[in-house]
Amino acid sequence: MKFRFGLRTIVVLLYLALFTAGLVLIYEYQESKRNELYEEITSLNLNEFMGKIAAEHPEHAEDARSLLCHLNEIKATIEMGNRHTAVYSAFYLILVLVLSLTLFLWAIYTLTNPLAKFSKAATEIARGNFDIQLKESGTWELKDAQKSFNLMSTQLQKTQEKLLEAEKLSIWKQFSRMLAHEIKNPLTPIRLSLERLIEKKHSEKFEEVFDRCTSIISQEVENLQALASNFSNFAKDVPINQKRFHILEQIRGITRSYDDRVEIIITGEDFAIEFDMMHFYQILTNVFQNAIDAAGQGEKLELRLDSTQRSLEIRDHGPGIEPEDINKIFEPYFTKKKKGIGLGLALVKKLTNINHAEINVTSQPGEGSSFIIKFSEVKAIIGGNNENNDH
Repeated sequence: MKFRFGLRTIVVLLYLALFTAGLVLIYEYQESKRNELYEEITSLNLNEFMGKIAAEHPEHAEDARSLLCHLNEIKATIEMGNRHTAVYSAFYLILVLVLSLTLFLWAIYTLTNPLAKFSKAATEIARGNFDIQLKESGTWELKDAQKSFNLMSTQLQKTQEKLLEAEKLSIWKQFSRMLAHEIKNPLTPIRLSLERLIEKKHSEKFEEVFDRCTSIISQEVENLQALASNFSNFAKDVPINQKRFHILEQIRGITRSYDDRVEIIITGEDFAIEFDMMHFYQILTNVFQNAIDAAGQGEKLELRLDSTQRSLEIRDHGPGIEPEDINKIFEPYFTKKKKGIGLGLALVKKLTNINHAEINVTSQPGEGSSFIIKFSEVKAIIGGNNENNDH
């Protein structure tokens, strides 16, 4: 674990270094002065001087010896005083160091403790906890900083609440748009079937048209009911309801609703898939509607089944997709249509993913587009027969 020095540690170490260096210099200076004085006294060769006086003036010999003894006593006293002074100086210097360090630590704690609280509070803010307030204490500068921090925390909390409300509103708007978009697809063939019934009301082929149109309406109403059920459970974590079925049969059932608007050509070999049938319907209707919107009614849609690759290709002959838009068409709200909201293909991408399938698109401007859905392998069924088994 890498050790890092904090601000307090760095300041205390720097203070100790500077203060100790200052005390050592002062002690060394005093010691040098005492040594100089002692050396000056010692350098006076009083013994020799007093000896000369006693030899030249015998009458003063006794006074000279007495003075010399007195000077030696002074010298011994100075030497002992130097030793005591050195000890006392060291003691007082250590005492001053301890007292000053205590006061300094108290001062540095008083100043840095609010900074530590600021750091902890900022960490809580970074974690999304905006409901945090600092107690105002310390110097007036610190109180102003703490007051500003508390104001910022309060504003961030209010902003978070507003963002949550805006996110909820955005989710509901997106949900409403998706619901409206999905309802619109079944309503179109229902409206067209009703118009055809009205048109053929007095025609000899009314019975034939009636059976066909009522079948389409019944199927689309059933799809609407399934859609309503799915969207009612939109917020719940409901698992997909995958079933095994033959893809060609379902495609023919879905394409009946579009026979009056486009020519649909189906080629290739049938194969079985495991898929949510409602999701399969939503995927195809969205891709069909997208192709019709691009190419226009009366155009041709080609559906090619590849049992070897387990894929379904849906090709239109519309204006195609620009190269810079290829990677954007499955993004929510991306659309080049005047009336589109950009959710159809985004939903297609989502539904294929949750059913463990893949969807890709290739396109050439002016030549049309191809949506290719590749399905996963069908799992082997262990045990008895199932109503959705291959025959």
